[in-house]
Amino acid sequence: MRRMEALHPRRRLQYVAAAAALLIALLAVLYTRTTGVDVDNQNRVMYQLHELQQIDAEWDTNLLRAHIGSGMADARLATPVPQMRELMENLEAALPVTRDRGARQAHTALDASLRMKADLVAEFRSLNPPLRAALQSLPPALADLKTELGGIEGALAPGRVVVRLDALLNDLLADTLRYNLAPTPGLARRIESILAQIEPQKSRFSQAIMDQIDTLARDTRTVLANRPRENALETQIAALDTGEAMARLGREFDRAFQAEVLERQRYRGFLFGYSILLLALLAYAGWRLRRSYRIINDVNRRLQAANDTLEHRVAERTAELEEQSKKLARLAQHDSLTGLVNYGQLTRLLELSLVRAARRDTVVATMFIDLDGFKGVNDTWGHATGDLVLQLVARRVQKVLRAEDVLARLGGDEFVIM
Repeated sequence: MRRMEALHPRRRLQYVAAAAALLIALLAVLYTRTTGVDVDNQNRVMYQLHELQQIDAEWDTNLLRAHIGSGMADARLATPVPQMRELMENLEAALPVTRDRGARQAHTALDASLRMKADLVAEFRSLNPPLRAALQSLPPALADLKTELGGIEGALAPGRVVVRLDALLNDLLADTLRYNLAPTPGLARRIESILAQIEPQKSRFSQAIMDQIDTLARDTRTVLANRPRENALETQIAALDTGEAMARLGREFDRAFQAEVLERQRYRGFLFGYSILLLALLAYAGWRLRRSYRIINDVNRRLQAANDTLEHRVAERTAELEEQSKKLARLAQHDSLTGLVNYGQLTRLLELSLVRAARRDTVVATMFIDLDGFKGVNDTWGHATGDLVLQLVARRVQKVLRAEDVLARLGGDEFVIM
């Protein structure tokens, strides 16, 4: 103090001004570090994550539709890829905000999973159309062949050959449909054995019948080759668990944003202590310090309000994601029109029932229902009336079933009771 008093007033004023400038600069740094987080950026990132999850869920739904042979589902399987890549690039651009390797690793893992999923889906798309075409053509082709055998072609061939071939064709169709639902090596060998038994029989008939038998054999072998591979691809796609990878990336972003909030709060503590120090050093400027203290309190209140708003918005978005996940889970397992079990869920339930039946030495019965004249209802009264008919049929059949029975809709006017 004595040295300061001994200095020239001008020099002393310079020191005081330099000290004041240093204190103000330090105060400015602390104040800058306590400003509110970028809520808009966080909302933008979380919205893009939500959109990415929704697109991925729709992708899985289209994959399921392609599995059951629904409409243009196979054409829609490739459409999400460009949009998902764009969203991934936007999320990658936001990674520097996190300042954390965890978010970058989560993004890299998700990107690898999505690329692998795209490759698997591309392979699935190459297998699904011929498999679906074979499954659709087998029943009518076999029915036409049996009709031919019951006519002139059957009359020209030995009776025992016709009867034998008719029985083999029935076994072929039944086993092929069973194999499509639950492929096993034993069932595949049985189907190949049936085909081998049919092969020598066809020489007793005309070239047209031989061609029909060759077509049936080709379609059957398409099912034998493509169904296990398609199921394996679906298993691989499910094992990628892109939904969990997206959730992990969301958690990493959220943790980074929360860490940013905590850092702001820590600097608010530093700022408060610094204010106390200024109060001790600059007691003569108390009114200035009090004004600064009011400013700091106002900043704190704004930060708290921003934090409360942020938590509320995160809670709302979390609730929306959970609700969407529940809807997507039900959509993946139930028919949207009738509320019945869909083909994919029926397949899983049938697999479980077959395992349980094998363990208990019992059988599982299935009944296929096809509504006669349904196309006439649609053509005459419109698709809205057709939908009402399907819903009414579903309710009436459901009422007469037992609690342990399962009623599923395959698509169109086709139902299955298990």
